[in-house]
Amino acid sequence: MRDYPLENRYAFPAHEVAFNKGASISLSPVKGGFVVHVLGDAKSDEAALKQTINKIAPELGTDVRGHSPNQWFWVGSVDISNDRLAEISAALHPQFVMTDQTHGRVRMKLSGPSSRVVLAKGTMVDLSPDLFAIGQSAMTQIGHIGAMITRVADDSFELIVLRSFAGSLWDELQHMAAEFSHG
Repeated sequence: MRDYPLENRYAFPAHEVAFNKGASISLSPVKGGFVVHVLGDAKSDEAALKQTINKIAPELGTDVRGHSPNQWFWVGSVDISNDRLAEISAALHPQFVMTDQTHGRVRMKLSGPSSRVVLAKGTMVDLSPDLFAIGQSAMTQIGHIGAMITRVADDSFELIVLRSFAGSLWDELQHMAAEFSHG
């Protein structure tokens, strides 16, 4: 996969701690884990991808999030070595190819009863509980920044964004959550 050593650097140098605006909203970085971009051929689907992953890397789970037609982000909470990623890539069914995005994408979690209100200020995706189920993802814009939103629990969303936009999105989310700082 990689022929050079990677140096891990925190994506939020100016934001060392998460913010918590009481019980109504909190934002925190998701540290560790992996993000792998998987591309499939025209005949591939999410079920086939999950089945393949479960067969070759069951210990990593099958949290697969639809990115666009025949493209997914495979996300997990454990760190993976370059050697293990190379093994997985070699064992993938020929209809899939993968690219490690772990160091190019940042994950953050927005939680609390006001999380939908905050996100509604920046995106047009309808995040109503009856329309946006737990586990559902959508590629969208939050303000001017492209991001993937995934509902991970009742009032909790994980955002995946390009690393170079992480600080800007963090700042934007703080502004959007400002009304909840006094209560």
